[in-house]
Amino acid sequence: MDLSSKMKPVTFLLGFLMGLSLTVHGQDWVIQGTIENAEPGQVLLASYYGDRFSVADSMESSSGFFYFMLPEASPPGIYRIIFADRSQGIRNQNRFVEFIFNRENLDLVISPTDRGPVAYFGNSIENQVYSGFMEYELNYEEELMSVYRQLYPGREGKDPQQVARYEAIQLEREQYLDSVSSRFPALYAVRIMNAFRAPFIPGFLSHLERVDTLKECFFNQAAIDDPQLLYAPVYPFKLIDYLSLYQVDTLSKEEQEAAFMEAVDRIMVNVSSEGDLRSFVVEFLMEGFEMLDMEQVQVYIADNYLDETCQSDIVDLVLSRMEGYKRMTPGTLAPDFVIRDVEGVNYQLSELGHAYVLLLFWSSTCEGCQKLLPQLKEWYETENSYDLEVVAISMDTTETYFQIMYDRIRPPWITAREPLGWLGKVPSDYFVYATPTMYLLDRNRMILSRPAGLRQLQRALRKLED
Repeated sequence: MDLSSKMKPVTFLLGFLMGLSLTVHGQDWVIQGTIENAEPGQVLLASYYGDRFSVADSMESSSGFFYFMLPEASPPGIYRIIFADRSQGIRNQNRFVEFIFNRENLDLVISPTDRGPVAYFGNSIENQVYSGFMEYELNYEEELMSVYRQLYPGREGKDPQQVARYEAIQLEREQYLDSVSSRFPALYAVRIMNAFRAPFIPGFLSHLERVDTLKECFFNQAAIDDPQLLYAPVYPFKLIDYLSLYQVDTLSKEEQEAAFMEAVDRIMVNVSSEGDLRSFVVEFLMEGFEMLDMEQVQVYIADNYLDETCQSDIVDLVLSRMEGYKRMTPGTLAPDFVIRDVEGVNYQLSELGHAYVLLLFWSSTCEGCQKLLPQLKEWYETENSYDLEVVAISMDTTETYFQIMYDRIRPPWITAREPLGWLGKVPSDYFVYATPTMYLLDRNRMILSRPAGLRQLQRALRKLED
């Protein structure tokens, strides 16, 4: 008897047991596949909600094969497979591909390309349509902007052929969206596509006329009205795109904040009354303007829109902490505390003895933190000549999520986890309601700066040397 004949009963038994398991436990969904050129190690499955991905499951893989089970009630949305691979002898960490899960079993092959890893599906119309749409959008944006550059800045005597082509490209896209929507009306991919419909912009308009038209008509064909799209990175991109229409480099800070207040009003008019949607939009805007250090816009949102979002955690935190956070300005004495790090060692802030301390509040589900921490680690290990210590406090209430991020970064500084998250004593004392939040302190716990990112931290440190 050859080896293949010996394997058949085993294969049958495994398939039978798997089918029995699905029968006993209900209709779980299978996400499986193979990563070409994969490095041995963890493969992560991440799900999306609001404006960030979070790890839903993980497994060790030595061959690139992965296998995940999603519960029957898992919502449709955008998911990620996150992994490490090797190209031309170089290990690439945190590679990922995105796909739509819409309550179907998925089998995919992840292959390397010049543009990075790409997922191929043999059994999912949903993902084939979505991949086709993403490819179409890349080509559409490239072609449209190429023609637009010929029309801008809107001098008299525009080439009629370029005007016609600019308009034709938009009409072709609308016809493409109509065609796909009529053929596959039930697909989640179509919901995403329709959310990115755009107003028609005549080619003869000047740049300023184009911007004014977009301000007026941006949401006409695609309001923020579908709660299911909170499970896909749709509305964050739309909000950022719309706010960018109001960004003017020549405005003073006060004038820019006034312009953004106008943008906020126009946005909220186009958000449906559904609670989760309005909560998300207010949260997103509050956190974004906090990062931009635009407190007047935050106050405006708090005064006009926070009361509409009674179920949002960030609202309660903002209402109770905003005034306190504004008082945590440079020159203020920061509260002292004692924390226990991941190794079980206790540290008291006032006894650290370093010239500077960077206090960082972060979360594994925060995309800004996922970008900041590796950058900060590289700077800390190669450029930190200031006798600066980092005290990083994770807001993760789930130890598994924290551990995955911690193992990925392996931070060389003091790291602790606050099991109570936002409600913990130290985050409360420092009025933390968004991540990442950073305070730069001197050895006497005096607040020197509240940097919003690595560049602001570097600038603050350089100023201290002057």
